[in-house]
Amino acid sequence: MDYIYAKYKYSNKIKLVRMLLVIAIAVTCFVVGGVRIFGHNPDAGAGFRGYAWFVLIVGGILVLVVGFFEIYREIPIDKVYPFIAITLGIIYIVLVPAFETPDEHDHFNSAYLVSDEYMSTDYNPSIEVDKKYGPVLVRDARYADAKFPDTSFPERIDTSQYEAYISSLGNVSSEEDVMVRTTWKSSNEGFIMYYLPAVGVTFARILNLNFGYVYGFGALLNVIFYVLMTSYAIRKMPFGKRILFIIALLPITLQQAASFSYDSGTIACITVVIAQAFFLKYGDRSTRHNWKWNIEIPFIKVSVTELLMYVFCGFLLLNVKRGVFLIVFLLPIALCINKKWFTGRGKLITIPVIVIAIAGAAAYVVFLGGYAKVVTFLTAVPQDIRGTFGVSGVAPIEYINNPGRLFSLIINYVKEEKTHIFNQLGGGVLGFYRIFMSTKIAGFNLVLLLLSMIRYNKEDDRFHVGNRIVSFLIGLAPVVITFTAMLLYWTYPWDTKVEGFQGRYIIPTLSIMMLSVGRWQKIRIPNVDNLFIILMTVSSYAGMISVLGFV
Repeated sequence: MDYIYAKYKYSNKIKLVRMLLVIAIAVTCFVVGGVRIFGHNPDAGAGFRGYAWFVLIVGGILVLVVGFFEIYREIPIDKVYPFIAITLGIIYIVLVPAFETPDEHDHFNSAYLVSDEYMSTDYNPSIEVDKKYGPVLVRDARYADAKFPDTSFPERIDTSQYEAYISSLGNVSSEEDVMVRTTWKSSNEGFIMYYLPAVGVTFARILNLNFGYVYGFGALLNVIFYVLMTSYAIRKMPFGKRILFIIALLPITLQQAASFSYDSGTIACITVVIAQAFFLKYGDRSTRHNWKWNIEIPFIKVSVTELLMYVFCGFLLLNVKRGVFLIVFLLPIALCINKKWFTGRGKLITIPVIVIAIAGAAAYVVFLGGYAKVVTFLTAVPQDIRGTFGVSGVAPIEYINNPGRLFSLIINYVKEEKTHIFNQLGGGVLGFYRIFMSTKIAGFNLVLLLLSMIRYNKEDDRFHVGNRIVSFLIGLAPVVITFTAMLLYWTYPWDTKVEGFQGRYIIPTLSIMMLSVGRWQKIRIPNVDNLFIILMTVSSYAGMISVLGFV
């Protein structure tokens, strides 16, 4: 079998046929996409048309370059990923129009405020008192061209939003700027996550550039950070690289990465922690004695770089979603637990640590008000859900006492939202659900995602059942907590289903759950990484064209 495949694999004729097929696909996407985009928008201005040509040409070249190197050089996933990701990330900065990403106004304004601190200046700030949030800082951010949306959103994006962005890159005078009032809460979550995009914003402001550059440079810094972190993770991952690769390039993931949202940093940091956890447990141990700057933790050997990355990711995630994703930081410990921890000299360390942890938890409950806090959480009624004053949520104890009501909400949610969630994950809808992509492309992305779970011949990983169960539960926990938060703080008492839970909330820990339920039995065909790389690049190209074709 392997001999037959070797002849097939390395045949120049077969390689030529594959390359011609890639060229044919790229040309077809280019022609059909051009007809669709320009035929659907015959009256579009020069700005939109210019951007459409940019996507058509750059995306097509990307497909051809990736196809050539994967067919003739078979570049590994971890080496080709940064090139693909940075190219797609740059395109997505404008593919998803400014302020289309969920909560982008708040994210941009927070980064702009950090930029104010960098520059030791504030732009028309004023303090007001909000009934919900208390003291808030209200500031006027300058946006070039009044066509950018603020609070009124049409049913779908249109060419005017692209025109506005392109025109804002030109020489727009201050008289043509419009003042859009936005609110920044002093308690805004993830504030540290805005430091990096704020650097890009500050750079553009120092050069006195217009809004397009201010927004673009800020989003670009987020993209660069995202690509660097996920590249490190994919390279570190001992197996399952395809899963990380596909998830990292899903449209909904790139949408968040190419924005000011702290989701970009969240996904990147969690991916790094996941990769480090699997490397510590299943990585190539033969090279570990050659590492420099090793630190010996009981039964685990880590490098200083790994330890610093772990601490760095934890520091960033502490500022996001009240630290819910820090649950993932238990993964390295859970995977590395073994019998040695509880025998011989190991138990002299393990047992005291467990005793101290139990004693600390007991002290918190008994002496530090932990019990009262739990009772308060269970019995308290969430206030002002969904920003509507005078409306209260439902106390958790009511769902506990009436499980039938909770079960009904969940069942109705699954019935009404299952298609939408999968459509989001695949890229069928983006932004504020007004950016559409062909459902065929979204479905293709999901099929690739499922196929990435397969373990092919010569792939060797020892992901045992116990570790699979623990890993799956760790990956599922943040999703369940987020879903519960939407139930309590976003669902009205009279709603018939849970409101507000989106597909993007699954992305950060999706790879753990997929690794846990996939890669069981080997399939007797060799590794096909290069095929996944080409197909995901082609799908990304077709997806971007599809977005513009639906404008």
